[in-house]
Amino acid sequence: MRDDSDTTWAEGPSPNGLREGASSEAALPSVLADPDEPFSWDHITPRTIDPSRWATFQRYMAEIFEEFGMDLDTPGTHRTPERFLRALFDSTSGYEGDANLLTAFPTECRGRPDCLLSQVIEGPIHFYALCEHHALPFFGVAHIGYVPHELIIGISKLTRLVRVFARRFTVQERMGVEIIDTLVRLLEPHGVAVHLAATHLCTQMRGVREDQSKTWTSFWRGSYESQPAMRDEFLQTVRVSRR
Repeated sequence: MRDDSDTTWAEGPSPNGLREGASSEAALPSVLADPDEPFSWDHITPRTIDPSRWATFQRYMAEIFEEFGMDLDTPGTHRTPERFLRALFDSTSGYEGDANLLTAFPTECRGRPDCLLSQVIEGPIHFYALCEHHALPFFGVAHIGYVPHELIIGISKLTRLVRVFARRFTVQERMGVEIIDTLVRLLEPHGVAVHLAATHLCTQMRGVREDQSKTWTSFWRGSYESQPAMRDEFLQTVRVSRR
């Protein structure tokens, strides 16, 4: 086994949880600040891990990779345990955000209970997530539709909302529920729709090894549940955007 006594991994964590002096490949912030927000709601609780723990994790990963057959004594693989841990840390940055602090803005309804605006549909929003069952990626696109009442949300924030929940260990079903429940709670709209389509590597790289399958999930609230025509308009937009 290669010598893992080198402690440069544990020189000390930076604000984004990685050691100081890390390469630019790992030093980029996982979420970029948005000047339109009073604070970065999707990066409010940065994770930090004690440097000695980072070093321990790296040694564990080196042992596992070597036991599985990887030769770590090559220029291309010598730092693989370190890179793997950094990639995993960055891919789970969604735990640092709180979607309940997302900013909403008033519409022109001005308190009128009968005010009904047309639906807003955004997508495809590309996302990458890690399945909590095997820690293998699933990835795809999300479409979000909602019918505002007194509040709206910035269009770019819909993308960031999806990615806050995607950048965690999760499952597709939960991810859709988290997105739609957050929008219902935050905006109190007339209706919300969320559609997710994803490829799951846990079924393609292992298990049944399906090489073409995708998983679709749809979630409805409010007017999307009670008005089939609105649902059909949303789904038709989803279909057109996939062409």
